[in-house]
Amino acid sequence: MVNLLFAQDPITVKLTENEGLPDVEFYDIAEDNKGFIWLAADKGLYRFDGKEYLPYTHKDKRGLSVFGLKPDPWKQLWCNNISGQFFFLKNNKLELFLDLKNELKGELAEFVFSKDKLIIFSTSLVLAVDLKTKKRENLLKQAVTGSHIVRSPFQFKGATYFTIDDEIFSIEGSTIRLAVNNKITGFKNTVFPKFFEYKGNLFLISYDNVLNQNRFFKIANSHLSEVFFPEKLKNNKIIAVSSQGPFLWFCTSNGLIKTVEKNNRFQLDGIFLKDDFITRLIWDSNESLWISTLNNGIFIIPTLQVKAYMKIVANDIISSIEKIDVAKIAVGTTKGNLFIVDLLTGKKEKIYLTKKRKISRLLYLKKENTLLISTENSSYTYNTATKKTSETDLFLNAKDLHSIAGSNQIIYCSFDRALILKYEQNNISVFRNLNTRRAYRAYYDKKSRQIYISYVDDLVAYGPNGNSRSLQYKGHPIIAKDICQTDNGILWIATFNNGILGYKDNRFVQNFDSTRGLKSNIIQEIKSDGNGLWIVTDKGVQLLNTNTNTFRSSSINNVNPAVTVKSIITNPKTILFATQEDILEIDKTLPPKEYRLKDIYIKSITINEKDTLVQENYSLPYNKNRIKFTFHTNGFYPKDELRFEYRLLGLNQDWVPLDKNVDFVNFNSLPSRDYVFEIRARSNSKSGYVTAKTSFKIHQPYWKTWWFISGLILISFGLTILFYRNKLKIKEKEKELAIKRANFENELATLKLENLKSQMNPHFIFNALNSIQEYIILNQKNLASSYLAKFADLIRAYLDHSSKGYISVREEIECLETYLQLEELRFEDKFRYKITCPKGNEDIRIPTMLIQPYVENAIKHGLLHKKENRNLTIDFELLNDEKILRCIIADDGIGRKKAAQLRNMKHRSFATEATRHRLDLLNFGRERKIGVTIDDLANDSEEAIGTKVTLLIPLMH
Repeated sequence: MVNLLFAQDPITVKLTENEGLPDVEFYDIAEDNKGFIWLAADKGLYRFDGKEYLPYTHKDKRGLSVFGLKPDPWKQLWCNNISGQFFFLKNNKLELFLDLKNELKGELAEFVFSKDKLIIFSTSLVLAVDLKTKKRENLLKQAVTGSHIVRSPFQFKGATYFTIDDEIFSIEGSTIRLAVNNKITGFKNTVFPKFFEYKGNLFLISYDNVLNQNRFFKIANSHLSEVFFPEKLKNNKIIAVSSQGPFLWFCTSNGLIKTVEKNNRFQLDGIFLKDDFITRLIWDSNESLWISTLNNGIFIIPTLQVKAYMKIVANDIISSIEKIDVAKIAVGTTKGNLFIVDLLTGKKEKIYLTKKRKISRLLYLKKENTLLISTENSSYTYNTATKKTSETDLFLNAKDLHSIAGSNQIIYCSFDRALILKYEQNNISVFRNLNTRRAYRAYYDKKSRQIYISYVDDLVAYGPNGNSRSLQYKGHPIIAKDICQTDNGILWIATFNNGILGYKDNRFVQNFDSTRGLKSNIIQEIKSDGNGLWIVTDKGVQLLNTNTNTFRSSSINNVNPAVTVKSIITNPKTILFATQEDILEIDKTLPPKEYRLKDIYIKSITINEKDTLVQENYSLPYNKNRIKFTFHTNGFYPKDELRFEYRLLGLNQDWVPLDKNVDFVNFNSLPSRDYVFEIRARSNSKSGYVTAKTSFKIHQPYWKTWWFISGLILISFGLTILFYRNKLKIKEKEKELAIKRANFENELATLKLENLKSQMNPHFIFNALNSIQEYIILNQKNLASSYLAKFADLIRAYLDHSSKGYISVREEIECLETYLQLEELRFEDKFRYKITCPKGNEDIRIPTMLIQPYVENAIKHGLLHKKENRNLTIDFELLNDEKILRCIIADDGIGRKKAAQLRNMKHRSFATEATRHRLDLLNFGRERKIGVTIDDLANDSEEAIGTKVTLLIPLMH
């Protein structure tokens, strides 16, 4: 048997560097009226909102470290540094108020506020500075002259107390007076005094730095008298003292020491964080303790209602616990270790077992002073009076052991059976076999004398006469995880899939699941506590008041919502929860922790993924409709404590709950209208809400605004008027064009007749008929007949073409061939011609009566006056790239200049003039016009040798 010690501390939450803590060395801590926590650290000043750390500095600040966080009369926070600089916070900025570098010379001064003055204390200086004018006054001259040691200012009941050497003075207004008649005993240069207040009385600590020794004094009626404190405080450097209610808390170099006054004597009430140098302790607005350390960061104690017995097992896991008495428990582990733990003394007794296997179940028989121990491969009895252990194999690897009240019988549930054992004369034997199925839990109802056994597939009740019946809920078998009974007689059954069932008087009277207040339907264990029912789920621990059917979240969730509770022990004043390594204890005499929200505020607003300045109202264009709101409540709150809801008026009137740990709301593609975003929060322990809101308007796109629509209507009306006016103009133009076209058609018809007239001019007809007469006279009947036939064909073709607008190139060439053959006969073989045309393009269409006039001019004016060697060529060529037909008419006549001299100047060329006029009409309204060029041909001596006419005719198929 070995006695081992274990530690006990309140549950703490440590802020770590992994979570953003900017330093581990802290000198002071304070909370402002908005709930922000301010940290004075070696690396500077930081503001903590419960989630993020924001640094504050000043451009003229020397060094990083800051100290002495204090509010002024206007609730502005002040701090100072070793360089003699004094800062205050204003409009969320750190402002430099005063720089006493030359006066303080590297000494860290202390300061207090008295009305409208800042009073600064150093070893040799007491300086009052007006907060408005910065006027300075050395108050020390009022009390002493020469060299003295000034220390430890402290404000108490409107006055500021401090020491000058071994005497105690006070400042009221701007006057210094001696406050205590007797002197501090044992004072010397190495003694550092410190004042503190407790229950309206002023106390003084005199600390000898060399001896590391404290003496405590009480100041009453201007007299200093020594008082005694617990021995733990005697040789411990005290950094700060805080009082709350009946307790005094000492921040020391060896932990946080809690004392209480009983019977006019101070007694030790607890030591926490023994290995840490504690620099400051504060209580925030929710009564959570914030503790700053010199080398280990920041700790938070959410509640003193819960404390932990640490290191109950080392490098092991608790598998089972059992109550011995109010202060003692038995603890079994997965490695087969067994301890009897005394929670008052902090000692544990180890019980040695012959076989080291997991301890699956423990049961204490109080009347017999015997602990039943079931392991995976064996079972034991341990007598707590005689300290003797006996081994047996009757109840090994138990799922449950449950005693039958008023008897010496025990219900044993195992993986393959359920039976009743009997304990008598230190021996255990089998009393009755119940079933050979896997059994989980057993419970005995002493009122109805029924035994309830939870099997793998059923819940069975056994009556006192041995009969059994299966319990069903809504026609289905009940698969039970745990069973217990409250004082009001309700049997509570934790199921695998139906939540918790209440059973009384042979019927089910209650059913609670996640829709009726349970944190989760996955239940680990239930335990009765009077008319209360403790419920362990995978999402935390709850207490159900079975009289009012209301739930309350346990303080266990507040200190560590992720803790896994494996078993519960109830006591009159405490509740014990076993976790994997520790035992947690809730003091039922203390009221449950209640959290109050100071405020909720909108921390940031993102519009279209861009951060914007937070303000109360926004006016946004239609395309800035993706908005994200991030909100926050300052301070420390357990993860399971707060409930947030939001709504967006203009979109939905209903409040929408948010999931845990969600601190933002996103809205996408909001339509154009007025909105008000509201977010509210409440704690689990308070019913009231705190609310924040902001409004914004998303404007309509310009094409949906009234002015745009009105303008559009006006423009449409104007365009309609313009359209119809333009349409009328078009109709007028079309009418004019139709008239012009009619005139054009008339003129064109006239010109066709004129061309026809030119083609059938009297000279040509006269000459043709003379030639025919000559052939007749000369009795050349065949020639006369051939000539007459060709002349008739030509006249017929001209008349036929005159009724058409366009003819094919082939038809034009046929006419030209007939015409030129007649001319060739007339010139009696002194005239030759040649017509060339690419094959396959004869169906291309061209205007009628277009080429013949130019051919006639070539003969009439160019070749007629030449005696012999009269030659005429007509070449047709298709320009594919330009989709144009080119016709070149070339003669080797006398040229245009000589022909003009021979021509009668009074004679107007009827055919040429008509052709030019007709070309103008044909080109009327066409993008691609018919072009005509006439070139004079000459030899090297500039003598005329003919004329060339080029026609460019756009194709028409």
